[in-house]
Amino acid sequence: MQLIRSPRPGRVFWILLLITSFLGAFAFNAASQSVVLAEPRQHVTTTTPVAPPPPADIQLDSRLPIQTVSKDSSFANMNAKFGSRFDFTIFPQYGVARSGSDGVYHENDASYIVGAQPTGQRSTYIFHMGQSNPAYGDTYVSNEHWIEGLDTTRWAGDASNGLHMIVDIIDPFRGEPGCTAIADCAQAVKADTMPAFIIGVSLQNQGTTPLSGTFLFGSNRQLAPTNACVSHVTQAGTATNIFSYAPSSDVTGGTLFLAGDQQQWQCNATISDRLGLNWHYQVGAMQTATAYLVLGAWNPAQNLFVNTQLPPSCQNEGLYAAQEFLSENDVVDFAIDNLKTGVNLLAQAQTMENYLINNNTLTPEQRWIIGDTLRSYKASTWLMARQPCAGGGYDASVYEGSYGFLSTVDVMHEYGYFEITRVPWFFKAAMSVVLQNAVSNSFGLYFQHDQGGDVDSSGNCTDPGKGVPTIRATCYAPPKVSIGVPMPTEENDNVVLLMAYYEFVTGDSAFLQQHISQLDAAMLHNINVGDPSTGIAYNGQDTNTTYDAASDCLHNNGSTSGDLYYQGIKEAAGYRATAYLDGLVAGNTKGATWTQAATKIENAVVQEYDANGFVPIANSTAFSNCDGRTITLGEGLFYLHQIGLDTSMNQTLLHDLAQQYPADLQADTLSSPAMIVMTSTQATGSQCSTGHCHRYEWFSKVMLSSLVADQVYARNGCSSCQHIDMTVAAFLYNQNLQANFGDGFHDDGSDWGGHIYPRGIISWAFLGTSY
Repeated sequence: MQLIRSPRPGRVFWILLLITSFLGAFAFNAASQSVVLAEPRQHVTTTTPVAPPPPADIQLDSRLPIQTVSKDSSFANMNAKFGSRFDFTIFPQYGVARSGSDGVYHENDASYIVGAQPTGQRSTYIFHMGQSNPAYGDTYVSNEHWIEGLDTTRWAGDASNGLHMIVDIIDPFRGEPGCTAIADCAQAVKADTMPAFIIGVSLQNQGTTPLSGTFLFGSNRQLAPTNACVSHVTQAGTATNIFSYAPSSDVTGGTLFLAGDQQQWQCNATISDRLGLNWHYQVGAMQTATAYLVLGAWNPAQNLFVNTQLPPSCQNEGLYAAQEFLSENDVVDFAIDNLKTGVNLLAQAQTMENYLINNNTLTPEQRWIIGDTLRSYKASTWLMARQPCAGGGYDASVYEGSYGFLSTVDVMHEYGYFEITRVPWFFKAAMSVVLQNAVSNSFGLYFQHDQGGDVDSSGNCTDPGKGVPTIRATCYAPPKVSIGVPMPTEENDNVVLLMAYYEFVTGDSAFLQQHISQLDAAMLHNINVGDPSTGIAYNGQDTNTTYDAASDCLHNNGSTSGDLYYQGIKEAAGYRATAYLDGLVAGNTKGATWTQAATKIENAVVQEYDANGFVPIANSTAFSNCDGRTITLGEGLFYLHQIGLDTSMNQTLLHDLAQQYPADLQADTLSSPAMIVMTSTQATGSQCSTGHCHRYEWFSKVMLSSLVADQVYARNGCSSCQHIDMTVAAFLYNQNLQANFGDGFHDDGSDWGGHIYPRGIISWAFLGTSY
């Protein structure tokens, strides 16, 4: 039995004081919650809150950089839905938001008045999402800024009366790791591809007296001709107001809409430049009030996309979201009824933000880059529904940003990491098209650079938004690209590396068995173009690589090009990946051939290192800069390491690459402009007369190089290779860039041209367990 001791006399005072303070605090809390009104007490002091409670919807990582209108007004805050295309991109410099049911390159601008009109004031304090109208007392909020998380953008600013406004644009995307078909994760895919954002509006009263007024969320888009404001009860019984704009307000004739709980949101259909929903708010002193609305789009059209691989009468396709949802009302029902219960869309969005919150390794620049590149990737995605006459199902594809090619394989090499780890079903559908689109030349089978693009009424490939996105033979050719030529050897390696990683992550052996003969045939092509002495593609035989921003040794596009070591090491990795896949298929005995081919290349690169003291760009005289250095040498090792196959390679090769990487990085680093270029020296020659020989940085490739350094070289003797932050230039370049994500620039400061570029999402690997 434990004895309870009486307190010593000196402690009695402190115990009584604690009890008194506790009762006082309880009384204050009860009063503030209007639950129990406690009797006034004398000689009890309470502490006044120094700030109202934070927003209750989403918590963002506190280490994310803050962007401001005064410093970053040229930036475009992109918010885009995965697969279902709907986007809402804010251009603070112009006071507009660009939006459309068919997404980026198929959308238009409108002024959105988003802000508060306090009671007793004529002023309306608005964000730079819309254009101020002096007739209604519009004035922009002070201290306006925004923070880009992974799924959520937080806009914030102040009115003059102590009201702090927070507007969260929330995309409840989470992904479906391990799922290889929509049928196996349909509800989760439905939540991810819902063509709507959740808008969380939090109003914080920083003063000592209650505040009231009207919060507006509306635009100058044209009203729907009938039933612009409709009262609707969701399936779970929530009475809502749905406010719809005219189909003529949308580029492809869809319906853009707003929806909110009737207890908070009322329709405003009278003031033409702010038509939408209003919330009549009341916020107590030092309190926070939050209300949610749905910002969405509905487009049931069946002619938004074309797949020429299907029967002629069944090639037109519509958004898959129009198959998941039956109507605009159905989208609203799903969003409102699953906000905090059921699917719990807010919790899904918070799960994504927690990846940053729980990470203590990354720099602020890396955190920002992941969120920014994820937005550009999602903005580029297409998830389309096949017609019943085509057997049903779906097609998945990704725009190559502003270039508009569909499912560009050498770009998929980077964004495929995200797809395989987060949405493997989407990767599988897109890769199926790539495999079906394979062609052959005199050396054998190869996979095309891309699977089509926008096609105009004359049947010619054109820029994104100027035609109908179409799966077909490559568009990387005239007339769209005057000098476009295929890059068969590298695309073959990209495909087998991606397929190996996909199978490793998902265990989808059925998909592998269906296509293993194509993968083997692709490797046979690569052997056929190889130098007899090194095994590396040579003599201009399908030697072109992805590095087409300059006509130089790294692009490898000369008539006598060859023995490019970046390409050779990726070829060796491709052979080892294919041998791994062959080993998973019963009765397949080709693996030994590929292992032998890989060994031959690896030994040749080691010999080059021994002869020169380092591995140069290439053993070739095709270009003047082949004797220079490049940080790209080990790119092919990335997926091989994820699978664990880098241990099967020549370990001396890995050690040599690790030893020279710091010198490669130093040689490729410029101070003015501050950048990490792809080659240490610039090519010269007649091909440079048009300026196509400038050195350049591709941010995505630099990030990939840093990942290889961290995961491979640091384990092979490079003590300085761990966690090198090589995202600073990408952050500085993109933080005020209107067409983000821009994936690079030239050493003369000019822009490379690839915008809203999906390749940057290789940054997702910074969140991987092996980083």
